[in-house]
Amino acid sequence: MPGDPEFRTDLYRGTATYYDEYRVSYPPELLADVRLRTSVDGSSRVFDVACGTGQIAFPLAEHVAEVWAVDQEPETVAFARAKASRLDVRNIRWITGRAEDVAADRTFELVTIGNAFHRLQRRVVAESAVRWLSPGGHLALLWSGVPWLGTAEWHGVFADVIWRWTRATGAADRIPPALEETLSEASNTSVLASAGFTIVGRFDFWVAHEWSVESLAGFMYSTSFLSREALGPQRQAFEDDLRERLLAVEPRGIFHEDISFSYELAQRP
Repeated sequence: MPGDPEFRTDLYRGTATYYDEYRVSYPPELLADVRLRTSVDGSSRVFDVACGTGQIAFPLAEHVAEVWAVDQEPETVAFARAKASRLDVRNIRWITGRAEDVAADRTFELVTIGNAFHRLQRRVVAESAVRWLSPGGHLALLWSGVPWLGTAEWHGVFADVIWRWTRATGAADRIPPALEETLSEASNTSVLASAGFTIVGRFDFWVAHEWSVESLAGFMYSTSFLSREALGPQRQAFEDDLRERLLAVEPRGIFHEDISFSYELAQRP
């Protein structure tokens, strides 16, 4: 199996505040379903890989004994650690570093990876997860939809603005050119199966959501390819263009979407 493309390590610099505010949370029903299918409880340990600002770690921490949460972006981990302190959440261990380099000194009942498996060296992380998990433990890959792939008119306008500004800023090179080809040649489930996991299945959920021009811009500032840092001095021009184009489609400035959420579940024998 060929190696996965390498992403730059600085792509999420400056995104933590926007990620925490504008990414739509995983539905409680999805997280409850994960807990039910994996049988994690108040005595369980969870390892959240590529944790971001804690979209999975925080809600799971309420139901388990301990969460380890690792991310390679120092600013993101610092944001999450400060948030945990503010909320008095004491059972999350925040780790700055590459998931591929983590050496855990204990085992876990559940490993979670949210919207990030494709950014990792998947085979390395999958093989590590086998070692991290106790026998019978589970790995869950969580995913959420993005607001430029829908079928409404505003989705098409939004997508056009995004790709136009991605090209204009030269941000397209922030995504490895061979990524789509690699993912199509080796699916996530095939990578997990090759590492020794048994594939349990995929489970889907939908959430009705209303976006505004401001929240759609904020969502883009949470991404790796059209963040404020990627836009640089063109940020205001991007916002003006986005506002003009979207309001021409929907003058009220309210954009409805049914957001898809899903997770793929695998089990260590």
